[in-house]
Amino acid sequence: MIESDESVVALDRKLLFRYVRQLDCDTLEYRHLRAREEPLLAVPDALAWCWHRGGHWRKRVASLVSDVQRITE
Repeated sequence: MIESDESVVALDRKLLFRYVRQLDCDTLEYRHLRAREEPLLAVPDALAWCWHRGGHWRKRVASLVSDVQRITE
């Protein structure tokens, strides 16, 4: 599931298909949903906010974060 943001749906698709090809993956299933349709979509936003904020906020979520990937386009 990917949180639906109409301003970046086309970019999401472009990046997903690019990485699928690079990884030689032959299938990919995903859905764009609005946050109100899937409440768990708020969890990554909350974790990212805490991580970006740093300090005690980052310490609070550090045990929940196994890896950080920076994606640039």
